Amino acid sequence: MFRSFDSANYSFRKFCRTYPYWLPPAFVAFTLTVLYLNPFIGDWDAIDYTVYSLRGQPSSMALGRSLFTLSNHLLYRFAHTLFRVPPEHAYLLFKYAVVIQVPLAVVVCWILARDLTDSNCSATVAALLVALSPMLIIYGGQVMTDVPSVLISAAAVLIYLRGVMRQRPWMMLLGAALLGLGVNFRETAGLYFPLLILLPFVGGWKQDRRTVAVIAASAMVFVVCAFGIFGYWYMLDPSYRETWQVWRQSTQSEAARHPVGLANLRTFLIYFFLVAPLMFVALPFAAWKEWRARGWSILMTSAAVGLFATVMLLANYSTVVNWRYFLTGLPVLAPLVGHYLVRSETQKLGNERRAFVVSIAGIVLVAGLTALLIRPRNSEYMARLALARNYPERLRLLQSDAVVIAGSETVAVIYWRGIGLGRWETIGVGAGWPQKGLEKAIDDYLKAGRRVFLDADPRWWQPCAWRATEIHELVASESRFHFHQVAPTLYEIRPRTDSSATDSPNLQTLLPQNRPEEVKKCFNSE
Repeated sequence: MFRSFDSANYSFRKFCRTYPYWLPPAFVAFTLTVLYLNPFIGDWDAIDYTVYSLRGQPSSMALGRSLFTLSNHLLYRFAHTLFRVPPEHAYLLFKYAVVIQVPLAVVVCWILARDLTDSNCSATVAALLVALSPMLIIYGGQVMTDVPSVLISAAAVLIYLRGVMRQRPWMMLLGAALLGLGVNFRETAGLYFPLLILLPFVGGWKQDRRTVAVIAASAMVFVVCAFGIFGYWYMLDPSYRETWQVWRQSTQSEAARHPVGLANLRTFLIYFFLVAPLMFVALPFAAWKEWRARGWSILMTSAAVGLFATVMLLANYSTVVNWRYFLTGLPVLAPLVGHYLVRSETQKLGNERRAFVVSIAGIVLVAGLTALLIRPRNSEYMARLALARNYPERLRLLQSDAVVIAGSETVAVIYWRGIGLGRWETIGVGAGWPQKGLEKAIDDYLKAGRRVFLDADPRWWQPCAWRATEIHELVASESRFHFHQVAPTLYEIRPRTDSSATDSPNLQTLLPQNRPEEVKKCFNSE
């Protein structure tokens, strides 16, 4: 397939002429992303990114994802200077910047698939697998790093691959640098690193000193670009170093609550299936077909690294919590499956154009059925996220330096504090929850003279999986304190010695056994 790489076949002019192939998948992805656009900012991480983007600092998570937050900060400063965009509207800039990247990511994936398969039809089928992925659509409408990571990773592999096939080391170094920079959008981009080593050998390079030197130089460039920015901030900024250590400790605590084990395999397979159902089903057959036809071809090698990147997700507890990570290997897995679908249908029908149409129809049909499966849960999830936008109405009832226990709306408290609306502290859920130490945490704040408030709205306390343990601990603490009602579901927590606080929050209603209908909707409920 790559014995004679003709650069003329991959010129920009020819790319423009092939728009009937790459434009429809890009348009479909963009349209669906706008249709399922998040009503506010997005997930917990999106709140974190937004706050740090306004500050012009790396996120406290992992390696900082600084290229995402800092590029957002520059965008905000530009819009604020020219159009006086206020901080509370900055999230719109960041969110629509991600939306714009969705069709770009699909187009880059199409070009990569075309280079890997040498077929416009196969590339279009592969791009459609990416475009109709629920993860791409849902997180393409949020202030999240997933789509930028797909865009950067696919572009990096594409540039490196062309450097390999054209025997141009400078392109390989550029691709390695871009892949390293991609780690500063999302660390999973680094899981493509094996391609930097394998592609030259699979692409026909001689096993000599020159090859080893180019690969070694590419690896060094990757390492510097991947870890240099984080190292700079960590070594020179004490406040960032302290914040990062807090994140590391909270991550260790959360990892202890979700231990990696065989039980994770079920969730792993479900999420892997949902990222692209037809790809998941066809992948073993596609790999076997390619192996028998060409062995370790570049297409096969790329897909193998994509599968490796996906399997490596099992090593992290987040696999059972977040499904978005499964976009990681999609850009290099989809070309193998897309090529297989077109070839197998061509053999059956005897006509590539008809096979192309049948393959597209199959992908669209399966995507439609998947949408029916996940849409009810996703609608409720989106509605809960939208409520964070109006949460300041409740926060205004509190002191500006109060301590707030607000369940899933902890993200709203953190966000509105981050843009300067108040100075609230939180006892958060998940990593921020003081396991078996809730009563002590509340008591410590009260002894320090702080006012502590609980928002007992059932919508903020979902009776699912690990959240149920937090609800049980919250309910158990009710008998240890007195409560004063401030709003329908908002209570100030007072010491038992305060006889004036006589209201009852009736927290037993939050327990899973008292909410059977909601438990049935939990993804992990048995």
